[in-house]
Amino acid sequence: MGKRLKIWTGIGTYALAHAGAIAFTIADPANAEVSEGLSETPVLISQSNTCAAVAVEGGGEGGEEPAPTEQVQGDEGGEGGEGGEAAAPTGQAEGGEGGEGGEAAAPTGQSEGGEGGEGGEAAVPTGQAEGGEGGEAAAPTGQTEGGEGGEGGEGGEAAAPTGQTEGGEGGEGGEAAVPTGQSEGGEGGEGGEGGEGSSATGAPTGITRIFLPPARQFRDRQIITDFVDQLIIPNYQLLTERSGNLATAIDAFVSNPDETTLEAARQAWLATRAPWEQSEAFAFGPAASLGLDAELDDWPLNEADVQAVLNSSDTLTPEYVDSLQTSQKGFHAIGFLLFGTESDKSLQAFTPRELEYLGAIAPVFDQTANDLLSSWTEGVDGYPAYRSEFVNAGESSSAYPTVQAAGEEIVQGIMGILDELGNVKIGEALEAQNPFLLEGRFAQSSLQDFQNNLLSAKNAYLGEFPAAGTDGRSLSDFVVAVDPSLDAQIRQQMETASTALAEIPAPIEQTLCDRSARPQIEAAQTSVIELFETFEQRVLPLVQQ
Repeated sequence: MGKRLKIWTGIGTYALAHAGAIAFTIADPANAEVSEGLSETPVLISQSNTCAAVAVEGGGEGGEEPAPTEQVQGDEGGEGGEGGEAAAPTGQAEGGEGGEGGEAAAPTGQSEGGEGGEGGEAAVPTGQAEGGEGGEAAAPTGQTEGGEGGEGGEGGEAAAPTGQTEGGEGGEGGEAAVPTGQSEGGEGGEGGEGGEGSSATGAPTGITRIFLPPARQFRDRQIITDFVDQLIIPNYQLLTERSGNLATAIDAFVSNPDETTLEAARQAWLATRAPWEQSEAFAFGPAASLGLDAELDDWPLNEADVQAVLNSSDTLTPEYVDSLQTSQKGFHAIGFLLFGTESDKSLQAFTPRELEYLGAIAPVFDQTANDLLSSWTEGVDGYPAYRSEFVNAGESSSAYPTVQAAGEEIVQGIMGILDELGNVKIGEALEAQNPFLLEGRFAQSSLQDFQNNLLSAKNAYLGEFPAAGTDGRSLSDFVVAVDPSLDAQIRQQMETASTALAEIPAPIEQTLCDRSARPQIEAAQTSVIELFETFEQRVLPLVQQ
């Protein structure tokens, strides 16, 4: 019997932002698992002599908080979480629903529902944001009176460019839970306050909005076709070439561990990082929905996860490694094994078990890189080639109803990597003063990753991949036809950001906590964020018209 053909749905930022119109499904959840740590308490092995590298939680799902074993009097329920931000380009956006109030676990106390979360902020041209619902109070069994419902969340603030004078509607009061045997429930929670009205009356200060006639709106199918054929596929082809070289170099080192083969394996790892980090502006499609991004590049890595494999008695084969969680088989697991905690691992420090692990992990990594390429060119796991899904936007595509939708995906991909680079890769490590949060900390190659991430955004905007000598029609061609000064501004901002990154004292793994280096790091972060804001405020609205 032939395999049933699967349909690509909900695979990128565009599809996520339009989830009301496009179903979001993952046909094979096993390939898209979020990795979980091996223990609830992170264990850190390494510490930098300059900054303490402290393992932190975040990125994955949070663990459950254990309930207390004894409670004399019921605690007040926790405050609900803040509602999510709505990012719909048109129509009315409703603020995210406030988190449910915490439940009090008291045998005798009165349980009061937690206060409802604050309504999400709506980021739409004319929409009004509505506050989230208040949390529900859970009354204990046998309680004479039901707990008071949580207070409704505040209405979200409407952020409309054209001006919205009336605030969002207050959230609905929480519902009081009726205890077992109780005839009447507790008093319902108080409704939330109305949201504050936006004072905006137009586009952000200093920006002139451009309204395009239909003939000048984003409709150029050649741009999305060339984006795949002249950028994505050549980039992934280089990635698979480099991943194959890495597997070969690791095999040579495992078979004959000496200084020459060790250095060759390390250089192959660094060389493979370049095309990968340059691909992050288009980490949508199969990279996201099939979990291939996480399989290759799950971070930050707590080396305790890798150490757990080394300490086990399991036979390390490619099949076994393939079954491991993502943090135990990607770039950073290999990097930890090859470089050590501070890029100073000696040849004598390698154990037979580590060599066995390296020998098993390399072919799995190479196969994953090839699966990523194949997912665009041939199709994998019963899915058709994603190239067809993207270039046929507006025709036979199940994910992109219009050419414009695919164009928006390109812009969202650029914004995504710039946001991650400025606010996460640089910003979070700088704010926490914690080298653990630097992506290339084992090889001390984070600055190279930063430059390649910026280059990824630049390649996506210009529709080219210089490493392979390919280029085509691009988002830049669309922008320059509408607003040449905007195109010039973007190009200048890209050069400014690249220069600022180059001025950070290297390696950042050692200078992150150096006060004398902070101005350069902050300047680089600011330049990246300013570039992100230009795409967010100027380019995205043009493509969305």
